[in-house]
Amino acid sequence: MTAGLSCRPASGEDIAWLTNTYIVSMQSAIVGARGYWDEAKERDQFRNQLRLSDTTVLIVGEQPVGFYTAWLEIDHLFLGTLCVLPEYQRRGIGALAMCAIAKRCGKLPVRLSVLKANSLAKRFYERLGCYCTSSSEYHHHLLWPNNAMHATCEDARA
Repeated sequence: MTAGLSCRPASGEDIAWLTNTYIVSMQSAIVGARGYWDEAKERDQFRNQLRLSDTTVLIVGEQPVGFYTAWLEIDHLFLGTLCVLPEYQRRGIGALAMCAIAKRCGKLPVRLSVLKANSLAKRFYERLGCYCTSSSEYHHHLLWPNNAMHATCEDARA
């Protein structure tokens, strides 16, 4: 696992980087879901849906390597997006980010949605202890229960 992950709140200066990171991280899954790629549409949609005040930049050393967007709901924390740059994937950054999210939500579970076409992401979340609660046309809706998140993060610290 990658040591030295730090986090900072995203700012307006990060919007272009966040957009580019989303595009390079999600392009293949979006093409798999929709069957086509329209980069201008994806960039506009990302910027229109970006909740900047709920976004955290992931940093290794001094290099931004990914981000997540998450916010508290009444009975859970909703993870809207977790993106790690492709060249930094499979190094434990996503798992460390999920542990940072677990600390933030306390005893609440985490809910998230994964594109059905993004089987790698679904397997990643399942390895952490998430499970599918329902599905829609394009998404699997997952739950990360409190006991699974704390067991996962204890293992990460060991």
